[in-house]
Amino acid sequence: MTVQQDTNETLSEELDRIVIRDATEADRAVIQGLLHGSLRRNYDGDHVAQADRIIDAHLGGGTDPVGHFSKTQHVYVAEAGGEVVGVMNIAEKRQGTMKISPLIVNPDFRGSNGAGSALLAKSVEVAKERGIRQLYGTVAEPSSWIETFYLNRGWTCGSQSNSQYRPGVVEHAIYYDIDSDESAAVREPLKFEEYSPSKYEELERFLTSRMDAFVDGIDEDFVRALVAGHERRSSREVESKYKEIYLGYASDVLSSVVAFGPKKGGAVKLMPLSATSRSALRETLRFAQSWAEGRTHKLYTHQHVDPAVVTAFQSEMWTLEGLLPEAYSAGKVAAQWGWLVGETTHLGRNSDRLKAYTERLLTFVHNRGWDELEEARGLAMAVGGEAGELLAELQWLSEPEVVELLRTEREFRNKLSFEAADILNYLIRFARYCDFDLIEAADKKLAVNIDRFPVEEVHGLKGKRYKAKP
Repeated sequence: MTVQQDTNETLSEELDRIVIRDATEADRAVIQGLLHGSLRRNYDGDHVAQADRIIDAHLGGGTDPVGHFSKTQHVYVAEAGGEVVGVMNIAEKRQGTMKISPLIVNPDFRGSNGAGSALLAKSVEVAKERGIRQLYGTVAEPSSWIETFYLNRGWTCGSQSNSQYRPGVVEHAIYYDIDSDESAAVREPLKFEEYSPSKYEELERFLTSRMDAFVDGIDEDFVRALVAGHERRSSREVESKYKEIYLGYASDVLSSVVAFGPKKGGAVKLMPLSATSRSALRETLRFAQSWAEGRTHKLYTHQHVDPAVVTAFQSEMWTLEGLLPEAYSAGKVAAQWGWLVGETTHLGRNSDRLKAYTERLLTFVHNRGWDELEEARGLAMAVGGEAGELLAELQWLSEPEVVELLRTEREFRNKLSFEAADILNYLIRFARYCDFDLIEAADKKLAVNIDRFPVEEVHGLKGKRYKAKP
């Protein structure tokens, strides 16, 4: 796996203007400001004290006197035109890994001058020099654009945890493998073909030699039953337990096998699914995902717990859905991985983001004593007032003008989004005051509206041109 190089000439010129250097005592104030200004949005704690600790460790020869697992710590700053615009702290661990904690770029310079890319490239450079096998870090889910920054540069989202650094905030663990079987050299991609009887012996050798890694009972009888399922595929009946088997070849060498087995409810189980390498498994997962388009809403599979397998699934945006101790073999653990059609990112996929945000908002309100001043009428009026402010932004504009402004003026879009956010905030507070679940109420009202407005009666109609049922 390699850091993706941006070939855009403009970005290259901007990167050339960025200087990455060691932090000095003179940088302390600006580093304190960067950490406090950025981290306070999603992290509890004293961020100025954190800045002082990492700077002191850096200036003290790279040793953190209170770090249990850290061998060395180093703080770098990104400088543009003599101004510090970014900071990165990297901590080398005793286990051969290195944590980035944190990497922050001044908001005024994000996405514009390559400071973040230059700092991240520096972390990879240092990791290679130190013989590090993996870089890792965490990103708060509300900062989705930051995680996208990492993902676009070859990083992987490994897991997520709720309320780890602040109640109600989901934290994503991300990592980047320095040493990987993903060679920078161009490889011939796997070629997939549907199973045919002439491939039987090849299929049998492949499965019986590989699947016993975590599955008992993989023998000739299993392979014959699997092939019989493939022969029933024309029935398309779930209860017939039919299979569709595909073989993946690299230069005429069988490198992966995947069998699709539709289940009740519409999901499709991939079993068996086996590949000779991490890269072959990733290609097979991509093939499976392309197969799924238009056929199912979900793929899932059970696999043994192995670093290469886990990395492959995480890299292709599959979600770990559970662990199955001894489900397929005594003394071994299998993992269920799932993928929903249309999923292209981990951001928010396993968390209730509205619930998490509601908790943060209500904590914010409570800490300021505002909840003690609330009244139903006042909150309802506030909703109306904020709705009026949203309307005021659009009042004298034609629809073509609105569309054009949304396309060309970021400030206009921001104003609309903030007014809509104010409405949401007061609705959440109103629902809490009245003691009802806002999403549950909306879900119930949607069910009522589904009955009131049948598709065949109201499709394409607007306003009062349809006749609603009483």
